Amino acid sequence: MENQAHNTMGTSPCEAELQELMEQIDIMVSNKKMDWERKMRALETRLDLRDQELANAQTCLDQKGQEVGLLRQKLDSLEKCNLAMTQNYEGQLQSLKAQFSKLTNNFEKLRLHQMKQNKVPRKELPHLKEEIPFELSNLNQKLEEFRAKSREWDKQEILYQTHLISLDAQQKLLSEKCNQFQKQAQSYQTQLNGKKQCLEDSSSEIPRLICDPDPNCEINERDEFIIEKLKSAVNEIALSRNKLQDENQKLLQELKMYQRQCQAMEAGLSEVKSELQSRDDLLRIIEMERLQLHRELLKIGECQNAQGNKTRLESSYLPSIKEPERKIKELFSVMQDQPNHEKELNKIRSQLQQVEEYHNSEQERMRNEISDLTEELHQKEITIATVTKKAALLEKQLKMELEIKEKMLAKQKVSDMKYKAVRTENTHLKGMMGDLDPGEYMSMDFTNREQSRHTSINKLQYENERLRNDLAKLHVNGKSTWTNQNTYEETGRYAYQSQIKT
Repeated sequence: MENQAHNTMGTSPCEAELQELMEQIDIMVSNKKMDWERKMRALETRLDLRDQELANAQTCLDQKGQEVGLLRQKLDSLEKCNLAMTQNYEGQLQSLKAQFSKLTNNFEKLRLHQMKQNKVPRKELPHLKEEIPFELSNLNQKLEEFRAKSREWDKQEILYQTHLISLDAQQKLLSEKCNQFQKQAQSYQTQLNGKKQCLEDSSSEIPRLICDPDPNCEINERDEFIIEKLKSAVNEIALSRNKLQDENQKLLQELKMYQRQCQAMEAGLSEVKSELQSRDDLLRIIEMERLQLHRELLKIGECQNAQGNKTRLESSYLPSIKEPERKIKELFSVMQDQPNHEKELNKIRSQLQQVEEYHNSEQERMRNEISDLTEELHQKEITIATVTKKAALLEKQLKMELEIKEKMLAKQKVSDMKYKAVRTENTHLKGMMGDLDPGEYMSMDFTNREQSRHTSINKLQYENERLRNDLAKLHVNGKSTWTNQNTYEETGRYAYQSQIKT
């Protein structure tokens, strides 16, 4: 009995320790899992936020582009309207001038006709006198109508011009009016202060006059009349001051409204200008790249033309070289009979040397140009190859990072499975230890039981340490992938900027 009690007392603390260890392991694993899940969620939220920011920026750019397009359309429509108006006015003015010239010509003709008819005998004059005034009256009416129309058109033109000028000068006038009203208010204030002082003086003199009555009643009545006049003047000044203050407030409100409208218009114009500047910068960059490509194509075409010219020059110079050689041979054959031809031979040799020197200089120049062009082409090819290599490396890095992430996820799944298996084993062992009978447990050897218990505890500790190490590795790998992703984004941006600069 004592041995049985001793054995039960020895096993109970072991079971308690095992349970505590299992609980601690469960807590640590759950904490690590929660941290990992939190970090993964944070990464996913960051990615979603960046995608949303990019989408918002794209939509803003599209909206701004649409607004710029609308503004340009409005400007074009306004310019077209102005052009149409000016063309209309010019056409109408020209038609009026043409009609006026026609009327003047008709008037001159009639005047000449009248002069001729004055020379006709007086017998024919009565018939002509009846016809001429009628025609003159018609012409005068037409002239007056056209003059009225021309005046109306001139007035309309002047009105449009004055309207444009008035819109520009309105703000200045309002500011000047405000300053004038402020000055008037100050002057009225000074006048009121002077009148108040006069009233105070008169009010101080009134009780003195009442206390000391003057025998001259007329003077007292006159003073009272003057006081009433002063009071009425003060009331009128106060009313005018209130009116002026109201007008000042209205003008100030209108000024504020106009200032706000001007500020809003200036802000809109500044935004449109900045957007147009950014678009112009982008267009300039694209134009520069297009010019560079065009220059490269021109250089390549020049290289091809130079090679073609070289082949043509070689083909053209071959017969010119062969002919002097043939002539030299003929001269050598003739020199035996005619020694006077040496001078001609020397001349021909000098000519040949000049031709050969010119040909050699041309060949050297062409070779230098071809070598320069080939070097430029080689440099361009090197830059293109480096850019393509960088792009390929970046693609490989992306693929590697994706594979690493997939492996990490697989490892995490395996670790979860192992954790579940260990947990099931622990629960199974607990159940087995709880199901053992005390008699059977007493019959077992104490040393075997201790060894089995130690081995099971060691196995569990080893499994727990291995799981902790796996979780730590996964955590480190997650950080490394995040840093690799950031470095990849930075390298991608740098490569894109370098490509644009080249």
